[in-house]
Amino acid sequence: MTEAAPGSALSVLKVKGLPLTLLSVFCAFLGWSLLLPVIPVAMLDAGYGDTLAGLSTGVFMATTVITQAFVPKLLRRIGYVPVMVAAAVLLGVPSALYVIDGGSGLVLAVSAVRGIGFGAVTVAQSALLAELVPPRQLGRANAFFGAAIGTGEILGFSIGLTLYTRSGDIVFLVAVALGIVGALGALAVPPLHAAEVDRTAARQAAASGSHVPLWKLALVPVVGLCTAAMGFGALSSFTAPAVDGIDPAAAATVAGLTLAFTGAAQILGRTVSGWWADRVGEPGRLVVPASALAVCGMLAMAAVIHGAPHGAGLVFGALGCAALFGLGFGAVQSETLLMMFARMPKERVSEASAVWNMSFDSGTGVGSAVLGVVAGAAGYGGVFLAGAGLVGAGTVALTGDRVLGRHRVVDQHDIRTRLSRLTTGRRAR
Repeated sequence: MTEAAPGSALSVLKVKGLPLTLLSVFCAFLGWSLLLPVIPVAMLDAGYGDTLAGLSTGVFMATTVITQAFVPKLLRRIGYVPVMVAAAVLLGVPSALYVIDGGSGLVLAVSAVRGIGFGAVTVAQSALLAELVPPRQLGRANAFFGAAIGTGEILGFSIGLTLYTRSGDIVFLVAVALGIVGALGALAVPPLHAAEVDRTAARQAAASGSHVPLWKLALVPVVGLCTAAMGFGALSSFTAPAVDGIDPAAAATVAGLTLAFTGAAQILGRTVSGWWADRVGEPGRLVVPASALAVCGMLAMAAVIHGAPHGAGLVFGALGCAALFGLGFGAVQSETLLMMFARMPKERVSEASAVWNMSFDSGTGVGSAVLGVVAGAAGYGGVFLAGAGLVGAGTVALTGDRVLGRHRVVDQHDIRTRLSRLTTGRRAR
């Protein structure tokens, strides 16, 4: 890990390998978000039908989550650079095969391979932050990390369908180019391996009672993130249909801008929370108000849908609610990742990254599926009320964690312990 003084907000960019890691992150999420809305539309245009259009996304996300569980072992065995390079190639280059009319089998196979690449790159990139960056700058590094993700997503969601509509298959070749650029950026990252787990020390710690099971360290951040992601699944899936049921003319505007507003607000939320975590020297200080802010966004959206305004009032109301939720959700993302890095021992940061990413992706998917059932029974207003309840449950868990935090036992050799020792040493001098 590169040592550096806290310095200014931009000083973290001087950490060796971080700028190119951020380039790889940007390319990965731009390539993903560019094709996410395009592939189902392209499948429909090719005459494959709704089932394959939905399956292509489902297969992609399923292989993403499955892959994320195995990435920590790969990071220990072959290192970050080979995993990130291979992942960028797998995510981007197979996109060229969408140009070929090879039948449904080829479509699903390409989606599966790209999902493997996306699962590997998401875990490797976020775990690499904790390997590259000193603990005192990890919050700001995570803020830049979130900005790279959010900027890529906003651009991809904004231009993907437009590029496909105007230029057809060129959009798939752009995704290929992004995969290649991301892989080249990863080649320049320091050749690190994830730290090996000392099994002997772990057994001794367990025997002495000083070892804490990993699930206990990760449980509350996982619950907080997963429930917030369920709310995001509802917001991203049902805002446009809900608005369309009130004012179809407003729905086109809302559909195009909801994810952009939410993404921009997430960047702001991650930036503020990362900066504050570094300033106070402890992650998690803002996680409860951030989660509560996400609840407010869901409740406000339910109120807008229930009030059923028309025209500009509906557009501004829906987008304002999306931004409010995004602000809280972005901060929750940053805080929960930093909390897991702080609680986990150093050799387990890759597992922390894997669990965090799996919680985010599975929460988003489950939220869309479960709340889709609610939409059929209680309407779209009921969807956002139920989403607020889910996010609220996470807020309660996070609040309890903060209240009981002073009595929490944290595993040995974690970032928090090392940081407190560093602070104590400086005071002693």
